[in-house]
Amino acid sequence: MTRLNQFCHEPSSNLGVAVEIGKGRTIRRPGGIGVNGDKNTRGKSREDRVAILSLGTRLHDSLIAAQTVEDENASIGVTVADGRFMKPLDEDLIRELVDENSILITIEEGSIGGFGDHVLHFLSRDGALDDGNLKFRPMVLPDELFEAGTQQEQYDIAGINHQHITELIQKLTMKTMKVPVFEEQATEQEQA
Repeated sequence: MTRLNQFCHEPSSNLGVAVEIGKGRTIRRPGGIGVNGDKNTRGKSREDRVAILSLGTRLHDSLIAAQTVEDENASIGVTVADGRFMKPLDEDLIRELVDENSILITIEEGSIGGFGDHVLHFLSRDGALDDGNLKFRPMVLPDELFEAGTQQEQYDIAGINHQHITELIQKLTMKTMKVPVFEEQATEQEQA
């Protein structure tokens, strides 16, 4: 079993079936691989659902991050999709992810101006950002030189490994809370 296969158990009917050019695929739904939509107990409302759209080698880290987030927060549901192609862009897959999730994260081993920007341009032209109900974040390689190191060390420096994906999801799913202002502190400062 490969590293990816421990997180991705596609139905045996899909094994060996070629994916059409320009078409991505959903690898993981909320609740984990192979969870039926009616048996899912996570992310019951759109506001509690996150989609990660991966292009390239960051798919495995996306799957690890999705499982980590769901293990830490029972109310959040994370979908992971494999974009597979930058051009032609799978517009139907992106629309499906936007319809079902309030947060969309793209991740790639590209730089600014790559897959994430291509998706953002599509979302803008398609009107998906007009109502303000979608949080979108691209994760890309920063536009700077890295020191020599292993591939994993460079992913760590770039901020595109599973820990960084997990942290971004946690940040974006935090509920805003009102911080109380204490009158006593204000009066003590005024007296000083």
